[in-house]
Amino acid sequence: MNIQTVYDLAKAGRLEESALAIKQTIHSGESIAGHNISMANILIAAGNWPYVNALLPKNTNFFNESGWLLSLLNNRPLNSESLPIPWFTYPAIDFLDGVVSKDWRVFEWGSGNSTLWWAQNVSQVCAVEDNEAWFNEIKSQIPLNVDYTYKHGPDYYQEIRKHSNKYFDIIVIDGSLRNECALEAASKIKDEGIIIFDNSDSAEFVKSQQFFIDNNFYRIDFWGLIPSYAYKNCTSLFSKSPDFIKAKHLQSKMKLSTGISCFQAMDQNKAH
Repeated sequence: MNIQTVYDLAKAGRLEESALAIKQTIHSGESIAGHNISMANILIAAGNWPYVNALLPKNTNFFNESGWLLSLLNNRPLNSESLPIPWFTYPAIDFLDGVVSKDWRVFEWGSGNSTLWWAQNVSQVCAVEDNEAWFNEIKSQIPLNVDYTYKHGPDYYQEIRKHSNKYFDIIVIDGSLRNECALEAASKIKDEGIIIFDNSDSAEFVKSQQFFIDNNFYRIDFWGLIPSYAYKNCTSLFSKSPDFIKAKHLQSKMKLSTGISCFQAMDQNKAH
């Protein structure tokens, strides 16, 4: 049994057979270097999820309702309807669903499904990407309200200088050169705006995290599971004003990109 067979079976939707092939590959001693995470994801997706769903109250299985299982198989952040969501932690995505306004302007270092999600939820998105192959793959999907640019090196993190100070409601730091991007972001965010810094728990980004602390930014850390992977990350939100945490919606009434919550589902079940 070879590694390509594992992927071919999974792609064909034959997850149980793919999981068996993974076990056989491991027992054979064949090297799986570079495939560990993908194989772990297939094993998880091949679990007894229909039985789990049957045992739980209707629509309360987070792994199914959020699209997490679908994301595992596609290696893309998707919700249960196969629609794009950001590659942030789930708690961060849920929070943003409650505060984002349709008239907002967003700048994004790093691009992908998050760019498509922002485009559906705000008026203007400026996204810059420094991976040319990825840029070429994504650009055909970009809608009209997105200004999508390929840059590398200093031009990448300095792209935001084209805009006036305090121009953006949201600035996303989720690509390359994040420490440099953080320094550029500070003057371009509105006083009540939000800077989103993904993977803020990495020691690689201590410099930029300390920069925000030293400059008296308010901060909320959202630790939790992320789409497509089985581990916990941290997505941090920074703002010059505490107003960004003011509630706008009642929790029970919120429609979230990542699916309904347990009690929302239970309420729906009672209604029917």
